[in-house]
Amino acid sequence: MDGDVENGDVEICELALDDRSGHEAYAALWNAVLPLYPITADELERQRLRRPGDVRLLGKIDWAVAGCAAAIRSDLPGRTYMGNVVLPEYRRRGLGRAFLERIAAVARRHGHDVLAAGVEEGDEGGEAFAARFGLIEVLRELEISRRLAPDEPEPVAPAGIAIVEVSTRPDLLRDAYALACEALPQMPLHAPLEVPSYDRWVEEDATGADVLSGGTLLALDGDRVVGFVSLLRRAADPRLAEHGLTSVAESHRNRGIATSLKRAQIAWASRNGYRELMTSTQDANAPMRAVNARLGYEPRPAWIRFEAPLEEIEARLAGDARRRRP
Repeated sequence: MDGDVENGDVEICELALDDRSGHEAYAALWNAVLPLYPITADELERQRLRRPGDVRLLGKIDWAVAGCAAAIRSDLPGRTYMGNVVLPEYRRRGLGRAFLERIAAVARRHGHDVLAAGVEEGDEGGEAFAARFGLIEVLRELEISRRLAPDEPEPVAPAGIAIVEVSTRPDLLRDAYALACEALPQMPLHAPLEVPSYDRWVEEDATGADVLSGGTLLALDGDRVVGFVSLLRRAADPRLAEHGLTSVAESHRNRGIATSLKRAQIAWASRNGYRELMTSTQDANAPMRAVNARLGYEPRPAWIRFEAPLEEIEARLAGDARRRRP
């Protein structure tokens, strides 16, 4: 850990890329506060290698690790995303504010002018903290999950469509990426989504260490890729997996391809010992919400996205600091 910053009994440490013990502490603390979204130190290290400009922080109060935070370059342009969690027994002691101040400085280094943050639905303290520093709600990610039976049925693909594992057709990866590039900008978000590079997409969604190859599938019409879905491991819970992007070519929509692909993922996960699948979508994404409802996914607490201009947050931090002076 490096870059120590102290504020009374609060200390913030920035984790180096090779700080294994720091990543283990970060993951343990994150999992304690957000058990529905567990991570491991290995996953965290892989994420950081893919995005070396991002920052991870640990916070201590009275020498005890009390919170963790992240400053991540968002896939929405001009934004740095803040993840900020503090153990309940250490809240209201200035650590969250200290994290925000540090992350605002990182956002400036990123060259961004908007700060974004996520708060789990029902976290009244988190929402109050966001409002205190001028962040307003811009989006709700609808989190859903489905419990799996041990004998989920195999799907029947639509007429003329074949479903195959991506790992059996590596020659079609470029075509699958082109389909993802078509689908990503169509997501009903409040700002246009930046499409990842081919190499990053392959690592994160198609063949990387956190991708479950048996559940990452193509829908083919002949040799044409008309559908793609990915399934991602959650290493902190070996019985849980997460759906990635679902993409279907515009020319082939409303033919049941997305439903068949997801049914195939459900059947594969069931055969391979998984007992729950999770995913998220946007409130305005009616077609995908309908697919998920037909497949029996049930709601979990939503993930609320807040944003504010960085200048507004910096002004509020400065005003808060003036009020806190003796």
